[in-house]
Order: sequence, then structure tokens, then C-alpha cells
Amino acid sequence: MSDYFERLLANPTSFHDAPYHEAFTLSREQIERLHLEGARKRFAELRPGLSVLDKLAREQGVDAIGTIDDVAPLLFPHTVYKSYPISYLERARFDKLTRWLSGLTTSDISHVDAGGIESIDDWIDLLEAETDLMVQHTSGTTGKLSFIPRTKRQWRETIVHSAIIIRDWWGAGKGPDILRDGMPIIIPGYRHGAAATQRGNSIQVDLYARGEENALFLYPDARFSADVASLGGRLRAAEARGEAGMLDIPPVLLERREALLELERRRPDDLKHFFAEAQRRFGGKDVYVTAMWAILFDWAEEGLKRGIKGIFGPGSVLLTGGGKKGKEMPDDWRDQVLEFLGFDNFYEMYATSEMMGLCMMCENGNYHIPPIIVPFLLDPETGRPLPRKDGTTGRFAGLDLMPQTYWAGLITGDEITISGWQTPCACGRIGPHVVPPVRRYSEKEGGDDRIVCAGAPEAHDRALEFLAELSM
Repeated sequence: MSDYFERLLANPTSFHDAPYHEAFTLSREQIERLHLEGARKRFAELRPGLSVLDKLAREQGVDAIGTIDDVAPLLFPHTVYKSYPISYLERARFDKLTRWLSGLTTSDISHVDAGGIESIDDWIDLLEAETDLMVQHTSGTTGKLSFIPRTKRQWRETIVHSAIIIRDWWGAGKGPDILRDGMPIIIPGYRHGAAATQRGNSIQVDLYARGEENALFLYPDARFSADVASLGGRLRAAEARGEAGMLDIPPVLLERREALLELERRRPDDLKHFFAEAQRRFGGKDVYVTAMWAILFDWAEEGLKRGIKGIFGPGSVLLTGGGKKGKEMPDDWRDQVLEFLGFDNFYEMYATSEMMGLCMMCENGNYHIPPIIVPFLLDPETGRPLPRKDGTTGRFAGLDLMPQTYWAGLITGDEITISGWQTPCACGRIGPHVVPPVRRYSEKEGGDDRIVCAGAPEAHDRALEFLAELSM
């Protein structure tokens, strides 16, 4: 039995900085043992401190995990991290929201006094200042954001883990070692915020770029606001019902309206400055770029219109994912992004906000599930786990064994196909992998069945536009 396997068996969290290429050399028997013993370990550790997990276990009659399928009834629906009443946000009852969140984490937040807090952003900042949490929010299609209670330590582990993947995904040490050598960071987005795409920015600047002087953001002083994201989701839902004109705007947003609208007014100048600085400071240099494909395409399209392309060095790295996210893009959208950037070394992932593990895409286009994620395919009608057989299609669910302070087991809104149980991928990696395409059940059946809002930046921008209309 390898030292690598024994290390993961003893402590699944150690996966965050373990040599990543070795993860896909484990046998099926080793993976299944790691899944079963890891699930038992996390359930035993977390149940006493998580009231929502304990309640679910009692309702499902699960006191112990005998087989891996015993985990399936303990997986949360993807709505659990937004299961609070929407009135908590609308009426600024952040004291109650804090009590709700305390049932989802073993971190002690009982001492936090959120009674005077008036905005989501301020509530998230308060928790960060007074506890070990760095709460992450999703965008929310109805204005009801999900709040994932990840800790500061877990966020640092997440950023370290991403660098290990970049170093080892194509083979031991075949990628750049960003942790050891550092690399400038280019992000065509917000510097601050608590959404998934901003939450780790400070840690990346520290660990990868070695300081702000080696980092460039489109909005270096701005925040992707949870309050604006919430308003954007509520606006989208209200417009669908024909009720946009009756939407109540939180007073705190009305008070901050001018500051938010200034960001909109400055957008053309910010974009121009961003292009100029990218070329002046980092033109021809190897850099680390990260953003969703849809955001990258907007950036690349604008740059190519300006005659800008091939701006970074050939040894640069792109970490991305998300596909089109419902955005209308030409068939050659990937080629346009890579032409603009000037390099083709990209790492593409499939992931969920609640899990720390990432499913990376191999040269054959499959997304490989790391061994510390216990994957399930559920029958979309009954919710029962489907057999672990190659080519099976169902609703994706999983338990990430890395988080130690919250239950990272959930049922997603995604329809996927999994192979790799019997036959390894043609790339040679062992273990289960997702065979594209990945589809939302909401897209297949109509309705709202999403983990996160596919158009998060667009919803945010629409909310800002709405605020501008109110001031006219």
C-alpha cells in the first residue's frame, strides 16, 4: 500500500497539497476504500456539531454508514445553503441569518452580534473579522444567495491545491510551480468580493504574485457586491413575473447607489486602462490568468476589436471553466480567447461552489473526479443511487471529503454521464470521470433547478443598470 494512499486514508484534507498526478494512479479498490472510510470519518466527526446533518440523519434513519450507498440519503439538496427565509435579507435580520448559518458549520460563531448590520456585504465582513470563516456566496437566480461557510484555512488550502494541480496535472512537475517560483496574476474582474471568483483573490496575490505590484484586475478597487448580486437575482425573477416595477430596493443600496453607479460610468475608462496596463506591465511575460470562459471571451472580443492579441508569454497559464454559461458566442470562441491571450496552456475544470475539489479536463475532454470526492449518480425521478457502471447518466451528487467543518455532500442540478469505473479513460488516468456534456435539469425541463446563476456577472450588471434607471 503506497504512502500516498495511506496519507489520504488517514486524512483526506491532506489531498490539497499532495502530488496531484498520483491521485489518478490509485486502483478502483483503493478509491472505493477511501470513499467508504472517508465518508464514515466525516459523518462521525461532523454529525454531533451540525444540527442540520443530525436532523437529516435522524429523519432518514441513518446512524452508521455500512455501504457507500448509505451516504446518498445524507446528501443535502443544493438549496440547503440558501434555506433561510428571504425576509432575513429583505428586513436586514442578520442576527437570525447568523443563527441559521451556525447550524451548517462547526466553527463557533455564537458570539457574533449582527443585530446592527444592514447589508449582506457588511455581514460577510463581520463574520470574517470575528470568526475563522471566509463565507462564500453564490449569485442566486431569485435573489436568495447560497452562503457556504468555508474557513480561512480552507480557502488557503483551496488556493494551494489549485497551484498543485497546475504543477502536476499533465505529469509530475510538468507545469509551472507557481507556489515555488511565483507568477504575475491577471484577472479581468473584481479585486474584492465574496463570490467564488473573488473570494481567494487576496490569497492568490499573496501566494502566487508575491504582492499587489504583480497583480492586475479590471476593477482593482471595486467589490463584487453580494447585495447587488441579490438584487440582480430578485430583479430577474420579478421581471419574469412582470413585477419589476414593484421591487423593493434595500435602503442600504439606495444609500450606496451613487458609488455603485460611478463604477458603471467608469467602465469604459477602466477597460481602456486595463488593456494598457496589461501590455505595459506584463506584455510578453509569462502570467497566470483566471476567469470563467464567458468573461474571458468578453475581454478577448474587446481586445481583438482593438487589434490587441498575443499579449502574454508562451509559458503563461490559464485556469478556467464554466463553458458558455448560456452566453451567445461564436463557434470559435475558444480560439479567439487563446489568440488574444497569446498562449494555449489552459486548465479547464468542472466544479461546484460547495466542494473544494476540482474535476479537471483531460486531453480527451473528460472531467476527472479526484478520489477525495465521492461521486453519485441519482435517478432523477426517485433520488436513488444508480449503479457504478460506465456510461451511466443521472443527477450528479457528491461528498467532498476535504472540508472538515461543514458537510460538503450535496445533490446538484446537473445531469451528467460517468465512466471510468470499469475502464480507464483513454488518457490513462484511473478512476471515475465525467463525460461531457454537462446539462442543467432546468435547461432540460424548464424552471429553476440551478446551483448557481449561470449569468452571475450579467445579473450584477443588470442590477446596476436598474439602480441607474431609478435615479433618472
